[in-house]
Amino acid sequence: MIDLKEAIERAKQFISELNGETEQFQVEEVMLSEDKKNWFVVVSYYKKIPSPNELQKTLGLEGQRAYKRVVIDSENENVVGMNHWYYDRREAA
Repeated sequence: MIDLKEAIERAKQFISELNGETEQFQVEEVMLSEDKKNWFVVVSYYKKIPSPNELQKTLGLEGQRAYKRVVIDSENENVVGMNHWYYDRREAA
């Protein structure tokens, strides 16, 4: 079974493979499922707006944080799912 650090590294690797280099990568939340079959790793990173308009440039809004929840099989380290994660809908610890 992979440990917490390995799950985080696998999530980071997966996001980087999908999006290329990720700026300001952060781990937001990590949980092991009750049955210990999956790790749920929530990460965030800075994502540039491909073609910001003049207002966005003036206001310095040329990017935003993207939040993703990556589900990793705890036995073989395979990513088995990913979805958008909303900070305001996070689970209470």
